[in-house]
Amino acid sequence: MPGRLIPNFVRGSGSLHSSVSSTPIHSNASSTTSVNEIITHATGPKKPFSGHGTPDRARSPERRLSFSMDHLIHPHRDHSKDKDKRKSLARAGRSKERITREELAVPPVKLDVLVESPPLVCYGNPSNSTGALFSGRLRVNVTELAGEVILNHFDVRLVSKTTTKKPVSGHCPNCQTRTDELTRWNFLTEALHLKSGQHDFPFSYLFPGHLPATCNGALGQVEYYLLAQAQSIVGEEFTLKMPLNLRRALLPGNDKSSIRIFPPTNLTGRIVLPSVVHPIGNFPVEMTLSGVVDKGDETQTRWRLRKMMWRIEEHQKIVSTACQKHSHKIGGEGKGVLHQETRIIGHNEEKSGWKTDFDTAGGEISMQFDASINPTNNPVCDMEAPGGLEVKHNLVIELIVAEEFCPNRNTRLITPTGAARVLRMQFNLNVTERSGLGISWDEEMPPVYEDVPASPPGYTKPDDTRSVMEDYTGSPLPLPEYEDLERMESLRLDSDSTHSSNQSIPSIRGRRGFTADDLMTEQTPPPSEPASRAVSRAPSVDSSRE
Repeated sequence: MPGRLIPNFVRGSGSLHSSVSSTPIHSNASSTTSVNEIITHATGPKKPFSGHGTPDRARSPERRLSFSMDHLIHPHRDHSKDKDKRKSLARAGRSKERITREELAVPPVKLDVLVESPPLVCYGNPSNSTGALFSGRLRVNVTELAGEVILNHFDVRLVSKTTTKKPVSGHCPNCQTRTDELTRWNFLTEALHLKSGQHDFPFSYLFPGHLPATCNGALGQVEYYLLAQAQSIVGEEFTLKMPLNLRRALLPGNDKSSIRIFPPTNLTGRIVLPSVVHPIGNFPVEMTLSGVVDKGDETQTRWRLRKMMWRIEEHQKIVSTACQKHSHKIGGEGKGVLHQETRIIGHNEEKSGWKTDFDTAGGEISMQFDASINPTNNPVCDMEAPGGLEVKHNLVIELIVAEEFCPNRNTRLITPTGAARVLRMQFNLNVTERSGLGISWDEEMPPVYEDVPASPPGYTKPDDTRSVMEDYTGSPLPLPEYEDLERMESLRLDSDSTHSSNQSIPSIRGRRGFTADDLMTEQTPPPSEPASRAVSRAPSVDSSRE
C-alpha cells in the first residue's frame, strides 16, 4: 500500500543496541547493518570477536579482495610476487589437466610396420619382369597403461587405388576412384590375448611384374596402400594406413642410332641417344647433319646451321569410365571418355657449340649436347596401366639452317640466298627410374629347398616309362677271386723284364693261377754301360805300342 512503511527497514528511535537485540536478524538484513554494529545473539555457537573486525564470512575465500581492489586499497604494496604466484599456480593446474587428458587420449594399442625387404623395384618390361618382393613385420605395441588387450579381429590388406582426375561425374567417388584388393592376411582365428609390450606378425607378398608403377600425373594417379585394422572385444578399433612406392626400372643397353632424311634437300640427320633416360640427371645426345654442300662446276650451295632447339614432351592419355549410375552419360556400360594432355618437361636452345666441315664430300655438321628433364615439373616415368592410363615421352629437335652461295675458286665470298628451313626430328625416349645395382629379387635370393630337384635323376625305359629307384635287399654280392685271373703278357715293357719272365714261365705254367708273389719285381742291378760305347772307344797309346 502506498505510504506504508515496512518496520523491518525502519530503524527505531530507541538506542541502537536495544533495537538490534529486540529485532531478529534475517539473512537479507545484513545489507542494512553498518560496520560498527555488534551482534549480541546468534542462532548457533560462534566464536566471539572483538574490536571493529569483520564477520567470519568476510574472511572466507569467497570474500577475498580481487587483485584490482587490493591494488587500490594498498597502492604501495609490491604485488608482483602475488601475481607471479597466481600465474604459477594456474599454470601448474593447467599442466596437470593437460597430462591427464593426454594419458586418457593415448590409445592402448599402436600399430606399426617394419619393412625388411629392399625398395620395391620391378626390373624389366611388364611382359618379362619377375616383380618385386615385399616382406616385413606388423608390430602391435600394447602400452603399459592398458596392461592386456584382447583382440577378436586383426587383418591386413594390400590394395591398389587408381584415380582419374577427369571423371565422368565429378561428384561421384565411384566414377573417380577404383580400388582393387591384391591380397589379404587374416592373423586371427580366435580371440588373442596380448600383454603389454611389442608383438610382431610377419607377412610377405610378391608384386607381379605387370602391375603399373606408382605415379601421380596430370590426368590420373596410381597408388598402393597397406591397410591394417584391429578390433578389441570392447569395440575399440585400431587402424594403420601405410603408402607403398612401387617403381619400375629398365636396365640400360646399347645406345640407339636413328637417321632422318629431309627431302627435297640432300640433308640427312643422324642422332645417337641412350637406351634409357632418368627423371633426374643429364644424358648426352650426339647429332650429325650431312649433305650440307651441293657442289657444281663453278659454284656451290651450302647450308649453314644458325640455331638448334630441343625439348622433351610428355604425352599422357587416360580413358575415364563411368559407374552404373552414370553410364548413361557416355552411351552405356563398358565405354569411356578419352583424355589427352601434352606438356613440356625440359627444353633449351643452342646458338653455338657445333663443328662445320664444308671440305669433306657432301659436308658435315656435328655437335654434342646434354639434355635433361626438369625435376620441378614432376615428371612421370613411362607406363601403361590396365585402367587406361598411359604415359610416353618424346625428344623433339629443331634445326634452323640458312642457304648460302659461294664460288668454288674463292669460298670466302659468301652470299646468303635468303632461303631458310626448319628441320624437325622426333625420337622416342624411355624414361625410367634408376636401376641401382640392377639385381632382381630372384637373382639375389638364395635357393630354397622347394627349388632343388630330386637327386639322382631318374632313368627312362625303352617304352618311355620312368624307372623307379629301389634299394637292393638281396644277398651280398660275391667278391671277385683274383687267383682265377689269367696272366697278361702284354704288361712286359722292357727286354730285361721279358727275359726274366721267360725264365719263370716254366715254373708258373705248372700253377693254376696268378699269385701276389708274381707281381713283386726283383731288385734290378745297376745299369751297365752300353756295348756300343765300348766298341767305339779309341785305343790308347800304350795298347798301340804293344
